[in-house]
Amino acid sequence: MAVIVLVSFPLTYYMPVITASRQFHTLHHIHGIAFFAWIGLYVVQTQLAASRKISRHREIGLVGFLLSGALIPLGIWMAQRAAEIRLTDGFSRPYEFTWYNVSDIGLFTVFMLGAILLVTRHTDWHRRLIYVAALCLMAPAATRWTMKLPYLDPLVLDIAVYTIVYPFLIALALYDRRSLGKFHTATVISFVTLVTVHISNAYIARTDWWNDIAPGLIGPP
Repeated sequence: MAVIVLVSFPLTYYMPVITASRQFHTLHHIHGIAFFAWIGLYVVQTQLAASRKISRHREIGLVGFLLSGALIPLGIWMAQRAAEIRLTDGFSRPYEFTWYNVSDIGLFTVFMLGAILLVTRHTDWHRRLIYVAALCLMAPAATRWTMKLPYLDPLVLDIAVYTIVYPFLIALALYDRRSLGKFHTATVISFVTLVTVHISNAYIARTDWWNDIAPGLIGPP
């Protein structure tokens, strides 16, 4: 996941920053640093847990929970900012893509909240829910490449973008089968939730009702 996130931004962030070919708002940088930091922290935390350094894992976990809370308003702000840019660029429906932003950050919020609530008594759920929360951050990053794919119907492309998530879910399911002899309930719930939301996103984003109510929910550009 970390590798996919890191290699997803050369065209939209790294090179424009290096070449000064695009001006970024300060909050763009704060947003990027916070989301990169969360993925980096997740890598550290998994290594600590695998090394059975649980006390250290729990101490750093408190920072992770605070950082997770910061990602939510930053994600919403970025959704509003992106809609403003699309309107400036002449898009007739600047809030169409905003649904994906809201959906991804909403899923992340739900899975992280579940992971936090279950951290002490149900570590098996905690581990799986954070894993899926990380997938909810990885998928939007990966779209920086998939959105550039030509010759695909936009509806098909919107659904296909999320296929990058499913090998990770399959890996989780295989881990369950190997370690438990069955699929963990958290894995099943996560898979059903993500598939349902991913398929419906492409249709909801294009509806008139969403594009009508979005400015009031997200804020006018």
